[in-house]
Amino acid sequence: MRKRGRMQLDEQYAIRLSRLIEPAVLYLLGTGAAAHGYDLLSEVNAMGLTETQVDPGAVYRVLRQLEGEGAVASTWDTSGGGPARRNYELTELGRARLASWVTVIARRAEAMQEFAKHAQELLDKG
Repeated sequence: MRKRGRMQLDEQYAIRLSRLIEPAVLYLLGTGAAAHGYDLLSEVNAMGLTETQVDPGAVYRVLRQLEGEGAVASTWDTSGGGPARRNYELTELGRARLASWVTVIARRAEAMQEFAKHAQELLDKG
């Protein structure tokens, strides 16, 4: 029973971490590591920000949202074989949004490190 509760907690944690898709996508577009949705999905998964594979639909929803807000721009890539694909790139607004994410994540990382330190001290006391 305890293990079941642990699994549910892990799953909830993974779902919450999926919110990191947006800054990951912005970062990857900024580095030029990926420009197509499928490539972005692969790279986001490779970053290891979640314990589970990121849902492809989540990446595409984030891309559509970011494009609608002007943080990314897309063009159709018709080169090569196969169907046309959207090629995404970061805009100046997207770069500013990534900078905001960096600030938020850095603050959150500090707070989480402090929490982990204190929680471990509590657990070590027995």
